[in-house]
Order: sequence, then structure tokens, then C-alpha cells
Amino acid sequence: MFGVNGDTLRKIYKYKISGYPDWEGMRRTRYSRTPYIAFPENCGPNLSIDETSLSKDELFTIVTNKDAHGGPGTLVAMLYGVKVTEIVAVLEEAIPAWRRIKVKEVTCDLSSAMMESVRISFPQALVTNDRFHVQQIFNEAMDDLRIEIRHQVRKDEATVQEMCREAGQPYSALKARNGETWPQILVRTKRALLVSPDKWSVGQKERMEILFENYPQMEQAYGVMQKLRDIFNQKVSYLKGGVLLMKWFKEVEQLGREHFNTVTRTFKNNYKTIINYFRTRATNASAESFNAKIKMFRTQLKGVSDPLFFIFRLSKIFA
Repeated sequence: MFGVNGDTLRKIYKYKISGYPDWEGMRRTRYSRTPYIAFPENCGPNLSIDETSLSKDELFTIVTNKDAHGGPGTLVAMLYGVKVTEIVAVLEEAIPAWRRIKVKEVTCDLSSAMMESVRISFPQALVTNDRFHVQQIFNEAMDDLRIEIRHQVRKDEATVQEMCREAGQPYSALKARNGETWPQILVRTKRALLVSPDKWSVGQKERMEILFENYPQMEQAYGVMQKLRDIFNQKVSYLKGGVLLMKWFKEVEQLGREHFNTVTRTFKNNYKTIINYFRTRATNASAESFNAKIKMFRTQLKGVSDPLFFIFRLSKIFA
């Protein structure tokens, strides 16, 4: 509003219009005293659980209803903390048992704390790991391999530079056929390694061809990653999906590189919850979308100076 002080308008909205002064605030669990807000009436058969940060790296656990599609009725519960004991205490105290028993499926990332909390709080629910988090773990391992190769190239380049300096000879960096140096090739292929070949630009395609010609281990790892994406994209039964993932897992083991040990361990520990994806093809995209809305809301406000008022506004919009 023209001619109105922004700070004054903010205070008028907060204390006179919004209803914030009449809000009872966040409740606390009986024993652990964990702060939370909950809306048990929003608890549906298909839920998502994730964590988010509002300010100063303070983590909150958020449970959302997939069927609300990010609109009113989405927020089921929001609590301070990510510990299993805290999450279970809030969900069991805030949501009646008869509602929790009716939950059919809960999607989450690969966090063991989240999965344990779901199994305890929603005993009849199917726990499904988000396919994109599974792919992300492999992508991170592949990127670690790329970084290791880049460090070795830089080390070799520094050695040659030192030898040229000692011999009094000018140094000229080796360049690939596209005119880029090898460290540049290894830096600029990071994004291209994360997408399928049909999404490469002309420059990326040439750069990737050069990378694969000189570092076949990167081509092999990229091929395995593409197979994982193709498996998840196939509309197959639960059993066939499990068989395809087992065959893919054997290929990961055949890579024989330390970078992929985390992928191997994660797959072994969470095989059952990973292949649950093929039952309903549910992902944690709704929770990630909700987190994106919170971040956008936070950006528009230029940060969260009053976390309680921020949570109050979230509850008014999404609950």
C-alpha cells in the first residue's frame, strides 16, 4: 500500500488480522515435550514423510497427505526434531490409533529414522523408498568417481608444469579435439552425466564422447545408471521389478570400485522397501513439492525471523 510503512503493515497483519494472537501455539508431547502441530483429520491412506529446515539449520519433520495435492488438507503433522522417539511420540499422541491403522502407504527417503518411525506409528502401512533418492545415491557415487579422475588429471598436469619450469621450457596444456583442456572436460560433464543422452546439447554430446573415449570407467558407470532409470520407468509387476533390480545390482557389484560401496550397502539394507515402488509406483514427490513451497515462502519473506508465526501461517494455508 502506497504511503504505509511496511513494518507497520506487517504488525497490523500479524497482531490484528491474521488471528495469530488467539492461536494456542505448538503443543508439546506429554513425556518428551516435543513441540508440534497436528491435524489428525487430514490423515489419509497415502502419506509422505520428510524433513525440512526453517532457519539456523533447525530441522522439522513434516507428514503430508498425498491426496490433498499440496492444497488445503495437506499438512498432517509438523514437529521439531528428526529423532525416532520424537516422531513416534508426536504421531501416536496426536493421531488416533484408528486413523493410523487405516494408512495404507507412506513414502519416504532412505533415512533409517524415517522408516523406523513409519513402521512403529503406521503398523499397517507399506513403507516405500522414493526412487529418485535411490538414483541420487548412485549419481553421487558416479560424481565421486568423476572428481577423483579430475583430481588425478590436475595432479599430473601440475607435475608436468613443474618439470617444464625446471627445464626452462614453456608449458602448453593438453587439449581435447573440441579445444577444451582435460580438467575443463571433467568439470563441464557433471550435469550431462545426470541426464539421458537425448537431453544432451550438441556441445555436451561431443564432450561426453571425448570423456567416454578416454575414461571407459565413466562410460560403464553411466550405462549402469541409465539402466536403473530405465528399470524404474518400466511399468512392470512387483515381482518382475524386483528381479530387474537384482540383475542391476549385480552390474553395480561388477563395477568393482570403492565409490559404489555405499550403493551396494544401501541396496542390501533397503531392498524390500525399494522394490515396493513397483506396487503403486508412488514417490516422495509430493513431500519434495511441499518442501519447495516452504522454501519459496521463506524466500519471499526474506528469511524466517519468527518461526512460530511462520508455522502458524503454514498451518492456515496447508492445513
